[in-house]
Amino acid sequence: MAERTMVEMTPEEKKQFELFQKEQAKKAEQEAKREQRKQLQAMTDEVMADAVAELMNCNEQLKATKQKVMDTFSTLMQLRKEVNEETGKKEQDTFMFTNSAGTQRIRIGYNMNDNYLDQVEEGIAKVKAYLESLAKDDQSKELIALVLRLLARDQKGNLKASRVIQLGQLAEKSGNEDFQEGMRIIREAYRPTRSKLFIRCSIKEPEKEWQDIGLGIGEV
Repeated sequence: MAERTMVEMTPEEKKQFELFQKEQAKKAEQEAKREQRKQLQAMTDEVMADAVAELMNCNEQLKATKQKVMDTFSTLMQLRKEVNEETGKKEQDTFMFTNSAGTQRIRIGYNMNDNYLDQVEEGIAKVKAYLESLAKDDQSKELIALVLRLLARDQKGNLKASRVIQLGQLAEKSGNEDFQEGMRIIREAYRPTRSKLFIRCSIKEPEKEWQDIGLGIGEV
């Protein structure tokens, strides 16, 4: 049994000693947490390499599969384009192929993203100026605010083409030259862009809805 030694302290010395003990305990706790963080980082480093390698391999396999499907269907897509050109139809952005049994479906193509040249701001300003000039009282101001929502931008900062079409229809009905000119500027600034090529696959069981096969890691 360890020998115990009695130490006499003044109240002030006791206070300082207790403060010292608290500081030492706090340092010990901080050191323990620091060590835990080191261990956690070491565990993270250990699993990261394997996980990233597997995901990169999955990505390469998905790219290879996507290219294989594209090569397989490229002839059919070209034939459809030729048929559409011969019949005067607009070239397709998306193709859909379905098996005879109606149980498997593959869609290949591009999405069209709304995009506008900088001159669109001039058209927007004209339209807003005209519409705001119509606001004479609280009720009309509320109505104009609702109409102006058609010019609200999406998360990417672009106007929605479908809403521009709706607003254009209102402009034609209004007969106002400034309103119509503003909408013409907006339409002329429209420059839609294609998304990356996508491939979507769906299957259908009897008496059930089509179910997409998740091809993205977030869809699995």
